[in-house]
Amino acid sequence: MNRIFICLTLVFFSVCKNTKDPYPKLTGPVIDPSNYFPLDVKSKLETTLLSEEKITTNQVVVYVTERLQEDTIEKEASAVFEFWQLGKKDKDNGILLLLAPNDRKVRIEVGYGLEGVLTDLVAKRIIDELIIPNMKSGNPSLAMLSGTNAILEQLRYGSPKLTNEFCPNEFTDLQSDLHPDTIPFLIKEVKPLQKKISFYFCVVPAENQLGLETLANQLYLNQQKTNKKSIVFLTSPKNGYMGTIKVDPEYYWSLSQNKVRSIFLNRYAEKASGDFTNYTYRAFLDMLDHIKHNQKFTFEKGSGIFDPYDALEKFSYERALETIHQLEAEYNVGIQILFLDTKTDLTPEAKKFHESAFGKNSGISLLFSLNQKKFMVYTNENSNIQVLGQSIPKQIVMETLSEIVSSAISSDLKSADIDWMCIRSAEGIDTYLDRLKYQKTLGEENQLDPTSDAKRDQTQVLEPHFLFQFFFMSLFFVIWVGLASGEGILFFYGIFYVIGQIIRSKLILLPDSPNIYHTILFFSSAVFSYVCVVFFRKIGWAEIVGRNTKDFFTPSSSGSSSSSGSGYRSSSSSYSGGGGRSGGGGASGSW
Repeated sequence: MNRIFICLTLVFFSVCKNTKDPYPKLTGPVIDPSNYFPLDVKSKLETTLLSEEKITTNQVVVYVTERLQEDTIEKEASAVFEFWQLGKKDKDNGILLLLAPNDRKVRIEVGYGLEGVLTDLVAKRIIDELIIPNMKSGNPSLAMLSGTNAILEQLRYGSPKLTNEFCPNEFTDLQSDLHPDTIPFLIKEVKPLQKKISFYFCVVPAENQLGLETLANQLYLNQQKTNKKSIVFLTSPKNGYMGTIKVDPEYYWSLSQNKVRSIFLNRYAEKASGDFTNYTYRAFLDMLDHIKHNQKFTFEKGSGIFDPYDALEKFSYERALETIHQLEAEYNVGIQILFLDTKTDLTPEAKKFHESAFGKNSGISLLFSLNQKKFMVYTNENSNIQVLGQSIPKQIVMETLSEIVSSAISSDLKSADIDWMCIRSAEGIDTYLDRLKYQKTLGEENQLDPTSDAKRDQTQVLEPHFLFQFFFMSLFFVIWVGLASGEGILFFYGIFYVIGQIIRSKLILLPDSPNIYHTILFFSSAVFSYVCVVFFRKIGWAEIVGRNTKDFFTPSSSGSSSSSGSGYRSSSSSYSGGGGRSGGGGASGSW
């Protein structure tokens, strides 16, 4: 009887253990069973998230797990989301921020109703730009605070309702962060342009750049209802001052995204003095200068890059200029790249600037028209290159050069990335001149070496026997088996054998005796593999690799947390999900 009682007791406890909830109960917006974060960080997160939920009904929950119970963090996040049913049932407006510090992974899981606001791309940027850098630097509290704030700002500024509340007018400074005279000055500056451009200026309390860019995109979409071209300019006095500009694609050539970033990043004096008014005002004037192109210039004759309107960033200017100088020294030809406003027909414009710079001498001119959004390659009939060691000059063919440059900048031309267009165009010229250098002229084609075919036959590498080829192909499979099973001897053997094959093809070793070479390679690979394995065992790396690969290829056993949730909230028992569903959207990351 006692034995039966004991067996029933064991079965009872076994069933209870197996039916226990796989995840902690949802007792608050921050679930941290292992107390990974300090109490003050938890309290701050909880206060922020509860306040946001009261205003918007969006339920954002932070969960820190000691160890993932599923094979991947994506499966874990989806399971936790569905278990807690985050968000309102009729809105599906839940978001889960899952952190697995021991597995060095993080995931943002988004409900169906918020996938249009917190997109996969934005979620990935939050993880890559805010959470992971702070986790790598050993500051998990800042990682979670900044990541959570970025999610909340995305939800606020991605909402048309809240966007209109932050920026109700075309020129808005609700908190009076600027000097009272600033906005009247700005309106006066843009008045001549308002017939064809719709401006939207706003000062917002954004905590990070992501939130600022989200609001700019939302305002830009609102402005698309008008027939005018739109420009949105936003700044924030938070976190050492931030700013962004969203412009109509027509202005990308004059105001690229690289240039937008530099307008705000280069305001060192204003940031150092804490002058937010001057920071915003001067950045706004810089933007207008890049759009209007009012400043006069004097054409500088000679080669190089001519950019009087400052359309290029420093990195692209210097990189392209370095390429140009190298080509001029090697091929004895002048090269210039111009970024100007031009007339509709670029041919006479390009010819004018080419002759002004080079006259009748050899030269290549590449004209980018900022206002026409076009480019043109121009050379004259006297343009050629003189290659060292060759008596006959090589004629530069404008049509062929233009085709190669067009191909080089095609992708950047579509995205209107003026900086990379400049770099790629210089590289395109380099590609053409390099091909022209080795191109045979009519006189040189008849001077072929009659012994070249015989030499080519002498250096022909014979293929090994079929058995050696089959052995070589099998090694690709052996390499992966060796990696998966942790067998270093198999892995290294395959690596050394493949390296030996590559060396033979490059150095042409024993070209007439492939079977002898592969026999030598067969035994030498075994010797080198043994030496490597012994070495790695002695320094302890073999044990580390074996343990890690075992954990990687073997699914971890699913454990269950014994904690019932956050212990720092007295009212946590009343908190729960609202029946929402996971949309499968979001992003993951690891460090």
